[in-house]
Amino acid sequence: MRLVNQYIVRTAAILALTAASTSAFAQSAEYRRGYDDGFAAGQRAAGDNRDDRGRGGPGRGGIRIESAEYGARGAMCDARQAVRREIERNGGAVLAGNHLCGDPARRVEKRLSVVYRCGGDEPLRVVARENETLRLSCRY
Repeated sequence: MRLVNQYIVRTAAILALTAASTSAFAQSAEYRRGYDDGFAAGQRAAGDNRDDRGRGGPGRGGIRIESAEYGARGAMCDARQAVRREIERNGGAVLAGNHLCGDPARRVEKRLSVVYRCGGDEPLRVVARENETLRLSCRY
């Protein structure tokens, strides 16, 4: 009789664990689906902004970043996204520094070189030494 009771308890425990894991799996699948949907929405939103529009957008005085490189003599990093964020946050001001994309050349003075457009105008190139501030603007 004792053996039968142990068998029943074990079977009940296995069934309870199976039910719990099925429920957890269903929750995980739902979580994953929500995560995937959010990720896809973020990718779509990023795709909408890939034309590098700044404040106002092209054609209305907005700044479009063509390229932004930070570093020295062959040790450069692509700082375009960081520069874009800086000009949006600071009204066109960008501090040249390692916070943009790391330190590509240790113990060497670096420069930030930015090529940008105002609407459909010709591209403009500005350069700043490390720890200097660039002011990008589109004034008509």
